Amino acid sequence: MKKLLKILLTVVIISVSVFIVRFYFDKTHPEVRFEIKDNSLTCSLKYSGLKDSVDFTKDEKDNYYIAYKNRIQIIENNGRSYDILKDLSLDIHSIDYFKNSIYYSSGDKIYCYNVNQGKNKVIINNIPNYGDYGKSVLRVKGDYIYISIGAATNSAVVGDDNQWIKDNFYAHDMTPEDITLRGINFGKYKRGAFQSYNTKSLKGQIVPQHFPGNASIIIYNIKNGSSETFAWGIRNVEGMDFNSSNGLICDIGGMENRGSRPVIGDTDYIYEIKKGMWYGWPDYSGGDPVTSPKFKSVKGSPLQFILDNHPNTNPPAPIYQHKTVGTLGTLAVDADGDLKSKDCIFFYDRSDNMIYSFSGAGLPLAEIKFENTSKISSMKIFDKSLFTLDGKKGYLYSIKRGRINMTQIVDKRIYLYSLLTAVLGIVLILKNQNS
Repeated sequence: MKKLLKILLTVVIISVSVFIVRFYFDKTHPEVRFEIKDNSLTCSLKYSGLKDSVDFTKDEKDNYYIAYKNRIQIIENNGRSYDILKDLSLDIHSIDYFKNSIYYSSGDKIYCYNVNQGKNKVIINNIPNYGDYGKSVLRVKGDYIYISIGAATNSAVVGDDNQWIKDNFYAHDMTPEDITLRGINFGKYKRGAFQSYNTKSLKGQIVPQHFPGNASIIIYNIKNGSSETFAWGIRNVEGMDFNSSNGLICDIGGMENRGSRPVIGDTDYIYEIKKGMWYGWPDYSGGDPVTSPKFKSVKGSPLQFILDNHPNTNPPAPIYQHKTVGTLGTLAVDADGDLKSKDCIFFYDRSDNMIYSFSGAGLPLAEIKFENTSKISSMKIFDKSLFTLDGKKGYLYSIKRGRINMTQIVDKRIYLYSLLTAVLGIVLILKNQNS
């Protein structure tokens, strides 16, 4: 009996020792933690080791491409992983795949990398990405690449909040269409809209169009290389995807309480963006004029229009208005209804690290809660799953429809419980041996 107990004790000690080594020293062990709010969904870890990644995509062979600041990594369907592109001068933000090519945005350029040939080339240059929202989001649909270009400023006036003027003193928002100014200037230095720092605007001043322009979405024809403005008056796009009708769905950040023309009372929005439309920035937000009671300037004073002869006095309204400003991040549309209802929109809120779903009416539903040390960089739907990239911790999750019993939490606590149980077992064995 004592011999049996000694063997059992040895096995337990070895098991506990192996666990301790893996728990504390094996850095590949995923420290994954999330909480599923909807018990019709399950979440699993697809890949780990992707720390500091910014975006991802996949091809028809189930090879995944992971983008980092200055490189793109392939994870082949057999598990082999290596860099296919690396350039320290790059500042990659967004990527997508189409017909053996990876399209990606970096700084003021859009690139095409041919996977088969290993050739990398610039297809769009001189994008005005020098301001507050200088990271273009791109998505491919059919033979077109849709590319967002953010505003250079909060509300079209260069001010002391725009730290980039130290490197680009004469820069300002470039309008993609001709506009006429009312000559409204702001602050001690009479700063004008669509003008460089400390420069006045004049009543009736015409600012000529520039392509590409700020606060817009452009499209690039992959077949013939032509490009044009798709829509404008769009402050900054954080996420972009397409619904079942090929409609372009974007979440857009509202104007904030900062700068020479601060705006109080705005929020973030989700829109369906249609070709040729002006969406109101910088004189409208969420379909409402800045002169409405919804918005205030400093000390409660009313805001004024800075444009004369608006392209449209009734810009399109959003399909969803968020509760806060400056917190919406990436989004993905469940066009086929594989996880929720058809065209359900999944969006990420940076303020609470939560993924929500919105089906077109009512309030959004909380779906997945991530811990505070996570930061979701990108979401895309492939193969009936919502793939979610936590670039800060380096995990790619797969969320799909399935069954779970209760709220699912994956973390280290289960291992701690196992360790305590093993220790208790050792104590009991030693006690029996001594007695």
